Amino acid sequence: MLKKLLGLVGIAALVAVGPAGDARAQSSDISICFVTFSLQIAYFQSSVAGGQRAADDLGVELTVLDPQADAGRQVTLFEDCISRRASGIVVDPIESSALAGAIEEAGKQGIPVAVLDTPIDSPYVITNIGVPQYDAAHEFGQFVAGWIIGKLGGNAKVGIMLASTEVQLLRRDGFIEALKSVPGAEIVATGDGRNILERATAEAEDMLTANPGINVIYATGDPQLQGGLAAAASQGRDIAFFGWDDIPAPFLKPLEDGRIVGFLKQKPDVGGETAVRYLVAHAKGETVPSKFSYRPSVITRYNIDQFR
Repeated sequence: MLKKLLGLVGIAALVAVGPAGDARAQSSDISICFVTFSLQIAYFQSSVAGGQRAADDLGVELTVLDPQADAGRQVTLFEDCISRRASGIVVDPIESSALAGAIEEAGKQGIPVAVLDTPIDSPYVITNIGVPQYDAAHEFGQFVAGWIIGKLGGNAKVGIMLASTEVQLLRRDGFIEALKSVPGAEIVATGDGRNILERATAEAEDMLTANPGINVIYATGDPQLQGGLAAAASQGRDIAFFGWDDIPAPFLKPLEDGRIVGFLKQKPDVGGETAVRYLVAHAKGETVPSKFSYRPSVITRYNIDQFR
């Protein structure tokens, strides 16, 4: 199963894009707008860093805009990119449905859009990039289920820490479906950290206080995992953690000492870099994949050195 989760998989469904012949753009004329999710979160910092790496390598201008996890502000910033007449727009949706009108307007003005993490089905989106969230969560859930059977005899009280975004709800759903294979593993509580560390910590504190039997926590994102770890430490609780996304510094020691038993590491820098490269290729009249997907890697204390 771990082998299935490892590696990079490009999905080569190609679409014809861009102007033909001598009308192709030069790199110095290309400007890309990158509307992220929230730069307060390490995952999205890494995504933007990947985009900047591609822009620097290709010699194009990159403008990064941060809505700070506010869906309405994200739409406004996306519309600002249209007003700037960007050559292309990268967006990591907070609420995909809220962006529908803005994406259509960009398309009508000839501005291509690359979408990260949350797929958007639109003729104006030239490529969707990211992990198949539900499937990856289901496979990771099977890993967690196997650990519960092997280490806890198939019996566990499980708490889920999430943020109620489209991506993280898919991660919840895939995990819950996988855990059904272990009848003795009971999900007893869910906390919504809303991708804010302080709130996630408070939610986890409340969850653990109300449920003293919790011995496993599954967290669907960085702030939720950090909040859960902090709450468990403050209460002196021995809890096995499983989490998602990138590996910022606060997760290294918990991984080394086994408090984080398993971690599903995405490659946000790859996503950001790929989005910018595809938009630049589009501007130059080249063809790009309509989808690009990869499987995240399962990290444990036994292979952490490979991913430092």
